[in-house]
Amino acid sequence: MAIDRSNSFHLLLSDDELKLLKLLAERDGLNASDYLRMVIRMMPSTNAPDMGQVMRLGATLGSLGSKVDLAKVFEAHADSLKLAKSDDEDIKKKKAR
Repeated sequence: MAIDRSNSFHLLLSDDELKLLKLLAERDGLNASDYLRMVIRMMPSTNAPDMGQVMRLGATLGSLGSKVDLAKVFEAHADSLKLAKSDDEDIKKKKAR
């Protein structure tokens, strides 16, 4: 049974934009509306402010035939954040002495 959606939002797109939207949606096995919903729902749930840029970079590299393991990219990013946080804590401890 389809979800009843009482809200409607109309978006004016150029022919190229519509074609790109449909291609992106098709790549993920979705229709254009579901694809936009997915992107909208993903954006606020990310911790990194550059998550959209990372996603677009991965998509771009993927379309060029490169294989990018985003899980490894995010793991490396998380590791660097942990390292930076521990460095900050070490500096605070040294200043407290």
